[in-house]
Amino acid sequence: MRLVVFIFLFSLVGLTYGQQKVVLTKNFKFKDGVYLDFDAFKINRPSYKWDTLSMNIFINPQTSIAQAERIELRDSTEKKFNLDDIWGICIEGIPYIRLPKDALDKSLTTFAAIKLRGKICYFSYEKKEMKQIEMSAFNPLTGLPFRSMNVEREVDVLYEKIFLFETGEVKDFTVDNFKDWILGDQRLLNTVEGLKAEEVDEKLFKCLLIYDDRNAVSINSSKTE
Repeated sequence: MRLVVFIFLFSLVGLTYGQQKVVLTKNFKFKDGVYLDFDAFKINRPSYKWDTLSMNIFINPQTSIAQAERIELRDSTEKKFNLDDIWGICIEGIPYIRLPKDALDKSLTTFAAIKLRGKICYFSYEKKEMKQIEMSAFNPLTGLPFRSMNVEREVDVLYEKIFLFETGEVKDFTVDNFKDWILGDQRLLNTVEGLKAEEVDEKLFKCLLIYDDRNAVSINSSKTE
């Protein structure tokens, strides 16, 4: 009977060790592979590891965008994944979330790096769009504009997104959306509500960093899977 109890307790210890939790910091390294859904990502357990797959993936380190041409299993059946059914991928510890087809003008399936990991995660991407830009002609003597007109120009538009690590819900990174998700941190909420319009671009992301530092969330750090 004592032997049975000992074996049972030893198994519990092993299970606890295998499911060790650590704080999800902004630099946390996820396990490499393919995550078919958010639930797999949340527990840091890829649906398929890279050593079981064959793929063509291209990463632009400057834009933090990955493009996938194909991902398939390395077996006799050569099962090919529908890339639109994949939630995300992880390469060298950096997770990438799949973007909607209309997010970028790319023929391949695109993924954006999750640059900030925490209770509220952050990712972004840039898209070239045609915008009306006001152009002015200046008097060379006075330096004052004497004529203005709108001209259509192609510009890079930055799209910033946040998502809750606990639910996977994605929203635009705006002041109002951010305030909705930090209601439990009254001090920071007061700070965000006090931001002037001209301060938002400079300080809102800093507020996100502060929130994640003060509101920790845990994640599976098992090395045995």
